[in-house]
Amino acid sequence: MQRRTFLGTPLLAPALYARLSEAVNALDLVSTHEHLLSEEERYASRPDFFVLADHYAINDLVSAGLPADDLAPLRDRTQPAAKRWALFEPWWRHTRFTGYGQALRIAVRDLYGIEEVSAGNIARLNDAIAAANQPGLYRRILKDRMKLRYGVLDDYWRGEPVRPDPLYFRLARKFDWFCTPTNPAAVKRMEEVTGVSITSLDSLVRALERRFQQSLDAGMKAVKSTIAYQRELHFADPARQEASAAFDALMRGDATSRRPLEDFMFRQVVRLAEAHRLPFQIHTGIQAGNANIIANTRPLLAANLLQAYPTVRFDLFHTGWPWTSEVMAMAKMFPNAFVDFCWTHILSPASARQALDEMIGAVPANKILGFGGDYRHVELTYAHSVIARDNITRVLAARVEAKEMTEDEALALARAFLHDNPARLFGD
Repeated sequence: MQRRTFLGTPLLAPALYARLSEAVNALDLVSTHEHLLSEEERYASRPDFFVLADHYAINDLVSAGLPADDLAPLRDRTQPAAKRWALFEPWWRHTRFTGYGQALRIAVRDLYGIEEVSAGNIARLNDAIAAANQPGLYRRILKDRMKLRYGVLDDYWRGEPVRPDPLYFRLARKFDWFCTPTNPAAVKRMEEVTGVSITSLDSLVRALERRFQQSLDAGMKAVKSTIAYQRELHFADPARQEASAAFDALMRGDATSRRPLEDFMFRQVVRLAEAHRLPFQIHTGIQAGNANIIANTRPLLAANLLQAYPTVRFDLFHTGWPWTSEVMAMAKMFPNAFVDFCWTHILSPASARQALDEMIGAVPANKILGFGGDYRHVELTYAHSVIARDNITRVLAARVEAKEMTEDEALALARAFLHDNPARLFGD
């Protein structure tokens, strides 16, 4: 059952690939992770090409060397498109083939009919984006083109929990700020939004519970944490007295020993997810932006949580990239660990294919979640889904060609990854 390869990449029979691709592209999709604006917010925002590029693609331009002083004029919509393109293009030529670059190019090509952006067509492209920015855009892209059943929405820019449009979204909410207060003013803000007077650790827990209930009332279907942007993912199990002492010190203005408070409160969030039988989504792996502390995000740091809360279903985001082997080991060992390919297909398309191929051979298939767009703009979520479907098709087609599975079995796996597994996890 050896596969024909060229430089390590399987060579696929064209007819087999075409058949499987057509079938995979016809599948309905559940996206495990989105940041999409509401339709009203989208129309009011009036995006152009540079706004689309500002989510993820710009990070690669910065990594390539885009000067920090050029970011503000790039984002200044009062500047002519040609002037902004002159700042953008020298670094775009280095990044157009990355996963972020591919997604941006696919969006422009498929949805606006422009094969490659250039100085000669940037104004026309911006006009096309503006013309499309009207009611019907979401249905046309998310439903008709992308075949999205729904996406799990992390609307992190909202302070208050708001029930999203059920035609497109299910709600995920974060409670990290209850775990990482840095001063009494932050605690005061928690009092304001919950109506709970916070004078002790016990009352902080009550405020968290109130916020959790507010989110449930708004339709929350999953708990989300991005605390790895702030600290590492290992959470000790401190005594309540130790956490209480850390809270008291914080309220006196001493935040130097707040780690026991953070660990204690994070475990309170996990217990609430357990009590309400909600999946718990955890950011693992590389963070968005540039120059973050990647080591904080290693998945294995959170293994003690999976051991301590065996009935909580942990949705491990981004395959932990670049530590995909750690997520794979956790999903293989722990019944309550799920591996999530959200964001992964655009972080590195080739790495995503390799990871999926390895996981098919290591992880029970019902624990693999195949796609999450992780974008603010519908064009880019659509483009990411194009890359994800193609990645899944190529991996499965290679296994069919190697006679490791039949075409019907491959299609059943694709359906599980893209729809059935996430729909089961989120109870919908």
